[in-house]
Amino acid sequence: MDGAPDPRQACNESFPGRHVLRLIGRAIERHRLDLHGLRVLTEAGVGYRRITPVLAALAGADGVYAVARDTLQAARQEAEEQTEYLARLAGVHEQVRVLHTRLQAPLAEVDIVTDLPGVRPIDEAILRNIAPTAAVTLMRRADLQRTADVDVATCRRNGIAVAGVDEDALGLHRYLPMAVVRGLLELGVEVVGVTILVAGGGQAYAHVVRSLAQLGARVLVAAPETAGRIGLYGGEKTGDGLGDEAALARLAEADALVLCPATPDERWIGPGAAVDAPRVFTAAPHLAVVGAEAETDCRALAAAGLRCWPAAETASGLGDLLPQPLIDLHAAGLKVGEVMTRARGRGSSSPAAEQLAASEVYADLLPKDLGAPQR
Repeated sequence: MDGAPDPRQACNESFPGRHVLRLIGRAIERHRLDLHGLRVLTEAGVGYRRITPVLAALAGADGVYAVARDTLQAARQEAEEQTEYLARLAGVHEQVRVLHTRLQAPLAEVDIVTDLPGVRPIDEAILRNIAPTAAVTLMRRADLQRTADVDVATCRRNGIAVAGVDEDALGLHRYLPMAVVRGLLELGVEVVGVTILVAGGGQAYAHVVRSLAQLGARVLVAAPETAGRIGLYGGEKTGDGLGDEAALARLAEADALVLCPATPDERWIGPGAAVDAPRVFTAAPHLAVVGAEAETDCRALAAAGLRCWPAAETASGLGDLLPQPLIDLHAAGLKVGEVMTRARGRGSSSPAAEQLAASEVYADLLPKDLGAPQR
């Protein structure tokens, strides 16, 4: 990493550990998270992603097994060191056991499994060995679930409750404008007084449009909502999507392009998509591009010659930039797991446990026809 060390990666006082622990305490109270008597299998991470094992331990978990692994951003040893540092700072280092592999955990004792990268894939090697009343929490919304990450069919065949987290109900979109503004500033776009074209869909883009407009930007919008609705956000409709000729014609007016797809797998740039990256470059070679969960499109635009944030090798999720959204998401995910596994322990079926979590907390249910029939 160039320049000064990133404090988010530190294992000393430069890491805002005490602030992070205050946020964790508030999240535990807000979600009424109580993991006493339960054991959790999750990941050891770097930066703010080290918080999940500590969060579980501070919520009272009898044992937390945190799995570290090598990633593009950091080595396994860094994840181990950073997680252990925060556990010591929180005074829960005796509850948090950092492991090299997921299969080193005493799986028969595990009650809650998170689908975070260190633990994936959650396959039969895990599912056939965990407690019969255990639950699997997707620490994200259910429509992002991938079979390669979690074997839902085996979960249902074995009667293991599984659900995601309703990010919309949790209100995580309100943090997205902060990441977008950071990206714009890193690319040298001042926001105030500039013109920004936002291409988006779903719920997230509206928060971005409103925030940019309030900061003093002129905001052009390519989105499927009506001009009236977009006007309420403070934007000016230019088309239904980035591929619209009307939107492409306005690119030259913009100082920056912000991509906010409704889902991470939605693509607008490249072969077979709405528009080719070279065409965007030809229309506006001066553009700065910020992608909110649009890494593939950003890579294509960067290859065409545009300056983009985040860079291809840089972690870009909100959890990499800010502690609060990650803490809130993972506290809610652990709460979903808590409700499901306690319901299973009282004798509820896995479908009933999932429904209970959906009605009482922020569970986001998977389609009933996904995988084998439940029992």
